[in-house]
Amino acid sequence: MIPDRPTPRIVSVDFWRGIALATIFIDHVPENLLAHFTQRHFGFSDAAETFVFLAGVAACFAYLRHFGRGERAHQTLRIGLRAFSLYAANMVVLVFCGAIIAYASLSTQDPRILEIMQFDQLVKEPLSSLVGIATLGFQPSGLNILPLYIVLLALAPLLILAVRRNMRVALGLSGGLYLATQLFSLGLPSYPVPDAWFFNPLAWQFLFTLGLCCGRLIAERRPLPQSRALVVACGLYLVLALVIVRGGFIGAYDLSPLPRFLWDEDKTNLSLPRLLHFAALAYLVTRLPVEAWLAGRASCRPLIWMGRHSLPVFSLGVVLSMVGQATRIVYPASPGLDILLVSFGLGLQMALGWVLEWQKTGLTAAGAPAEPGAARAS
Repeated sequence: MIPDRPTPRIVSVDFWRGIALATIFIDHVPENLLAHFTQRHFGFSDAAETFVFLAGVAACFAYLRHFGRGERAHQTLRIGLRAFSLYAANMVVLVFCGAIIAYASLSTQDPRILEIMQFDQLVKEPLSSLVGIATLGFQPSGLNILPLYIVLLALAPLLILAVRRNMRVALGLSGGLYLATQLFSLGLPSYPVPDAWFFNPLAWQFLFTLGLCCGRLIAERRPLPQSRALVVACGLYLVLALVIVRGGFIGAYDLSPLPRFLWDEDKTNLSLPRLLHFAALAYLVTRLPVEAWLAGRASCRPLIWMGRHSLPVFSLGVVLSMVGQATRIVYPASPGLDILLVSFGLGLQMALGWVLEWQKTGLTAAGAPAEPGAARAS
């Protein structure tokens, strides 16, 4: 039964969102030293799966209990306004990132920088590119997660309604769309370059729906199935993925005529190996006492604040990663420069998280909320 009271703040959700945001930032500063230690180098999935899944969990906490018969229109409007704020953030981020790359190109007198960062289309076809920007079809490198999130929020009212009525039916319908996307190559076209979205929303909506369902289980205090065999299976799959990735076997096998999504490591359409890898990792993490471990640990608060204010922190991270990429193009790469860029960028994101948390709740000098319960999510 869906509870009438708000779900208490799950600190571990904010913590893992903060970890995902930090990892995305590190991965978006290419070939830096620290990127060799992020999730994608030890398995099939990466921080993008974590981000989308937890977006579903957070959406469930924010909207599901309000989605009763008399409140659906109001909640749909709330979701629409949230999607619009994401849309506006995407426009601002695009402008800033475009300006950064344009400045790097002008200062070096090298127009190839625009091509490397996939901003050259703005110069070649400015009018068509403006249409693409407005319709989310123009997605330069590293600027493709927010468009995915916007589409997922646009689908959220239907997905939340389905999850509220029957989780099994919701998963069946969402999984059916995921399967049809894989078998029939469904997707949204980019523009002005006729290509597919880097993150196909018709496939990634399944992971978002899984997040909604898990959020409902958490809200209803219903535990996930406990099985030693499942724990062993998840552990073995993670070890297998580690061997394949670290052994350099990605792309070294072809299991045709089986459908490609069953064995390929495809991020665009969230292939089954990636989905299973994240599911196995998430299941094992739920067996750990992370919530209790985080209680009172001041060292984890910067990441928690980042996750709690994910949109502005993510937007800043994208802009800073573009600064890092431009810097790497202009100046010779070195481990010292890598560490400086990443440390400075993460420090600014943590500072923004602290400022936003202070503005929202009022923090003491120790970094704790000024009043009990003040940090509860809106």
